[in-house]
Amino acid sequence: MCKIERRVVFGLIICLLLVSCRAVPEMVRIKMDYTPTNMVPPPRGLPDISIFFNPLEDKRKTPDQIGENSEKPKIVPVKTDPGEVVSFMEKAFKREFGRAGLNVLDGKEKANRIFQISLQNLWVEERNTYQASVVANVKVQDQSGKILVSQGFRGLSTRWGTSYNENEYRKALSDAVVDLLKNMFNDSAFMNSLK
Repeated sequence: MCKIERRVVFGLIICLLLVSCRAVPEMVRIKMDYTPTNMVPPPRGLPDISIFFNPLEDKRKTPDQIGENSEKPKIVPVKTDPGEVVSFMEKAFKREFGRAGLNVLDGKEKANRIFQISLQNLWVEERNTYQASVVANVKVQDQSGKILVSQGFRGLSTRWGTSYNENEYRKALSDAVVDLLKNMFNDSAFMNSLK
């Protein structure tokens, strides 16, 4: 082997060692923010009504954990403040329902429809891609308290990204919420509850 070939081989070995020896963190902590890369298409024929969202109920079993990285044998948990998850979901619902054309109120006294969202699951599994899932039960009541619809919805998303990346976790979860909202707006029972 000539001198140049040895240097190239040596350089490749060093590069491989550096990549394989990259430190795996004990935990990834992220700050939640609703930053979707997709849009929720507004549904057609929405009535001119006002809605109110009761405070979101977080029913997840591990409120501080929102996922994990399982690319390597050592599984790395992904955590955040549980209050940030609640704010993230409330912000997403209010923003997207407002964009759809519904009047989102701060109080329920004048609301035509009152929503209760119960978050069942919010999770990102990072392997070769970021795979996110959000599951929520949605209950819609009229002013008298009559339940017009109560059902579960799920949203999924998959994206590529660099490992342990805070922005990728946020985008994956945000896009899963977008998918959940699309599924709601495409559901006839849910849409009929708004009429």
